Amino acid sequence: MSAFDFEGCGCSCSAGSENPGTNNGSIKDECLIAFKVYDFFRIQECLTKDELGYSRAAEDVVTDGTKISAGDVIVPPEGAASVVIEDLEIEKVNVLKKKRNSFRSGYYDVDLQFIFNYKLIFSEAGGCVIGSIPATNTFSAKVSLFGSIDTDVNLSTDLFGGAGCSNSITLDANPFVWIESKSVALASDLVYPSSCCGSDGSAAGVKVTIGLFAIIKLFRIVNLLVKSAGFCIPEELEDISSTDPCDFFENLDFPMDSFAPPQKREFDEGISSNISPASENRGSGENEENKKHCCGCGG
Repeated sequence: MSAFDFEGCGCSCSAGSENPGTNNGSIKDECLIAFKVYDFFRIQECLTKDELGYSRAAEDVVTDGTKISAGDVIVPPEGAASVVIEDLEIEKVNVLKKKRNSFRSGYYDVDLQFIFNYKLIFSEAGGCVIGSIPATNTFSAKVSLFGSIDTDVNLSTDLFGGAGCSNSITLDANPFVWIESKSVALASDLVYPSSCCGSDGSAAGVKVTIGLFAIIKLFRIVNLLVKSAGFCIPEELEDISSTDPCDFFENLDFPMDSFAPPQKREFDEGISSNISPASENRGSGENEENKKHCCGCGG
């Protein structure tokens, strides 16, 4: 897909296409307000159970008759022999602090906090589930990114404001932070105090290991001069409201792969057993009258 290709939204804007825009195929300079990235990098880090510490309750819960308040360390239910982590997600990433680096000109130090939410599923020795508790962990990171010089310019806009006298907001012209992130559940462990040589002072609980992928960017709102072929002209929407549902259904492939899932070789090679509507292989003894009744539209 090229930089000007929007086929997915029904818009023919591909460079060199027959529908180049509203400028008769010519290219012109245009000024755009853009989010320009000044610096970015990626993180791929395995957050160990020692880094994350004990899992804590994401909300108030009651287990074994004992209330656990949000934020408290989760104590495994009585009889728990194993624990698994499910439904892991990054609830949000907080930008705790953003300030100019004291030693590297043009760089900004950013303090981030990743908040992970998930469920802990506890099972007894026989494998039966005996409890589920919503849990959370946080991870803090500090990064340094280039954002260019400081400026005391303010940006004001009514884009996000309503009607009335105070219908505009003011933005800092210095760089903003953009974070894209994804998490992967890697392991979960029950942790009990040591008993062989006396207690080591640790408490019973759960610790998890989480894989973190993240891309962190520093960007500014700037004016950019770009080459443009004009506005995209959307294609006319095809009218499908009058399509007969049986005609639509009968033109679908028969989903044979759902009835006989492909084996490894066929799967790897992208070979499908689905039967196209044009195929004559519709089953023995089938006639047109049967087809109509199978569709549900027969008289």
